[in-house]
Amino acid sequence: MAKRRLSKQQKKRIQKAQDAVPSHSQNHSDGLVISHRGGVVLVETPDMNLIECKLKSNLGVIVCGDQVVCEDTGNDAFRVVAIKPRENLLQRMDGSGKVRSIAANLSQLMICLAVKPEPNLFLLDQYLLSAEQQNINPLIILNKLDLLSASEEDPYRLKSIYQPMGYTVVFTSAIFGQNFDQLKSLFDHQTTVLSGVSGVGKSSITRALLPDIDIKIAEISEANEEGRHTTRTSRLYHLSNNGHLIDTPGIRGFNPLIDTSQPLSTGFREISALADRCRFSNCKHVNEPGCAVIDAVSAGEIFEIRYQHYLKLLDRQ
Repeated sequence: MAKRRLSKQQKKRIQKAQDAVPSHSQNHSDGLVISHRGGVVLVETPDMNLIECKLKSNLGVIVCGDQVVCEDTGNDAFRVVAIKPRENLLQRMDGSGKVRSIAANLSQLMICLAVKPEPNLFLLDQYLLSAEQQNINPLIILNKLDLLSASEEDPYRLKSIYQPMGYTVVFTSAIFGQNFDQLKSLFDHQTTVLSGVSGVGKSSITRALLPDIDIKIAEISEANEEGRHTTRTSRLYHLSNNGHLIDTPGIRGFNPLIDTSQPLSTGFREISALADRCRFSNCKHVNEPGCAVIDAVSAGEIFEIRYQHYLKLLDRQ
């Protein structure tokens, strides 16, 4: 049965429920959402206990990383009664146009790519757009470095395109530990969501970071070089360096939930940096006269592939 659309009044009630964080009493406590499946969430309390909680009605979507208030309803039963205000919320659109929430209160989005399957740079730019608009620091990881031939130092030009814009790009092999100390240091005192398509080795990276936790790893289909989904639900893990890692299920594609209250250029650092030099303040950098961005593309100062991805996303708005 298709889900009913929420009315404006229902949406207001949900927002009111989220805003109305109850004052603490003996039967209320704070908690951190570790995982969420169906109508039950696993919550970690301040004393590091894990409790399963049901959800109070009209709370809205709860995701990993949410800070919540739990109520002890008696007989070792608990329920989440409020979601504390979020610093950010990473979301995407699914194939049917519905909004899917991924994780909350993030400091970093680690975008995992692999030598095989070959990186999709348009997909990467969509991740970067979401991170930029949500004020989440993005990191680009190319895994399975062991599959590179000796003559292929940077076959997909990742470093040459993205490092000059200030993005961190790390090549690694989770299986063989190449550059893994550098990768591990990026998690220090950060809450990081690990995301990417199936088959890029997210579970291998998670297992290397957390060797004592049993995480299933799928084989790659030789037919299409994509992996089967091994992470069925998002899960937050604590790391030894005071960091937190949220592992998410693999997806076939990522359609960002674009914040139309901001210019699309805010998700493209090199375009945003030139926007105030355009003749018109409302320039969209398509075919307007006196556009500094178009001039920079023509001069080779902005990569053509990035500009084409910007135009493609602009057409979707």
